[in-house]
Amino acid sequence: MCDDEVEMVELTSADYEDIPESFHHPVKRHEMLNRNNNDIIKNFLGKGPLSVEAYNTETYYGKLLAWTVKCITTSPGWETVSFHGYSEVEPVFWDIQTDYAKNESCMIDGQMLVKKGDIRLIITVAGLGFIEIEAGKEHRDLVKQLIKDISDFLKQHNFYRGKKISFNREISFINAGYVDWDSFILDSDIKKEIRLNTIGFLNNCARLVKHGVPPKRGIILAGEPGSGKTMICKALISEANEITCITTSAYGMLHEEYISDIFAIAQDLNPSIVFIEDLDCIGQERHGFYRGTPPLIALLAEMDGIAGKTAIVTVATSNCFETLDKALSERPSRFDRVFRITRPNSQQRDELVKHISEKIPLSEGVRGYTVKVTNGFTPAQLQEVLHGMVISHSDMEEETMQ
Repeated sequence: MCDDEVEMVELTSADYEDIPESFHHPVKRHEMLNRNNNDIIKNFLGKGPLSVEAYNTETYYGKLLAWTVKCITTSPGWETVSFHGYSEVEPVFWDIQTDYAKNESCMIDGQMLVKKGDIRLIITVAGLGFIEIEAGKEHRDLVKQLIKDISDFLKQHNFYRGKKISFNREISFINAGYVDWDSFILDSDIKKEIRLNTIGFLNNCARLVKHGVPPKRGIILAGEPGSGKTMICKALISEANEITCITTSAYGMLHEEYISDIFAIAQDLNPSIVFIEDLDCIGQERHGFYRGTPPLIALLAEMDGIAGKTAIVTVATSNCFETLDKALSERPSRFDRVFRITRPNSQQRDELVKHISEKIPLSEGVRGYTVKVTNGFTPAQLQEVLHGMVISHSDMEEETMQ
């Protein structure tokens, strides 16, 4: 029998069968678990003073931290002896998404007894974003180095970098679907300028900075609902290879802390594009001595403070551009360009009808008539006209709508 098995107290669920009812009180339960784990730690690490170091990160990187600990402790030279509960009776493991179609089981709350060569350590993961490492005091330098290694690994191998993600208090991978620029109708000059000021800007950021261009950019896509602003955002996301695309939560944007977190993540994962849909929700014009809502003030502060950050583009959409505060709508270096997305003209409607009706059997006469009678329609309204025609003719035998 190995030394570990002789020295260590192995705890299973059965060991807790006779625990009194008071154990179910969260505080008392945690105290009791700590006492049990203290016995394990003493048996595993031996007598003598300990060296203890802690490391914490933002909660939204908690899953990344748990994965980092797993990667390091499963690398060559490491041995995991056992896992134990910390806040709960048993250690808590989550399937953490580390890529679009990849999950890994990682401990997000519990204690690990590990060995690196002959050196024994205890690693405590206390929920999302906090770890503590203990070892004999003579191994203080190793403990400090391990904390540094974890911090460096987390930054260098951040699995969110260059990906399409959403942030709603926690970070999630998203599959926005592929949208080609040719799949919707947009003035070619506007399309070119949008791409130049977003993806083109980030791809050439280093060279542009040498010529005195600030290392960040902001644009507003202004247009009524259904004009195609969201499609433009999706096309940018589809084209943005190796650029982190971050979509925001409309509810989250109502909170100052959320806004600060968004731009902190964007800086960590740069080059990056932050997408803020419906800027109107927090960007309404201020009147008189009214300083504005806390979210607006927070956004203005971030857009100013972002000057010290690099390779970040902010793309915001607005349904009511005229009602935006002038500190947003008329202030280059916050939002540098405004692109007005207008209703399609006759030629654009014709192109749009052709594209939408690729799977709809329309006669030339119906297509021409549709283009004529939809003058002043938004792309979304025009699309609904065609879909409505399909539904209304779904019971008819004719292959082509006349």
